[in-house]
Amino acid sequence: MNGGSIWEHFYQKFQTDGHWSTPDGEYSTELRILNPEEAAILADKAAKMYGATREKGQWGREIGIYDFDKDRTVAWQCPDCGNKWDR
Repeated sequence: MNGGSIWEHFYQKFQTDGHWSTPDGEYSTELRILNPEEAAILADKAAKMYGATREKGQWGREIGIYDFDKDRTVAWQCPDCGNKWDR
């Protein structure tokens, strides 16, 4: 998923593939296709986990923060907003 809006990805996915929630927000055992308003609310929440919003944040632009002592990538950082998140 290189490039493209993170928020838009989730917004479209919730309207085509659905989400594991009922209209009341409870978790369900079945996927349910969301209407545009529901999809936008959940897309906001999902994008926030990636440090993205409706206006900013794209897939595949992260920079790996490598720790040579641990010999692995320990975190990622967005080159646009500077947001960091753990591996």
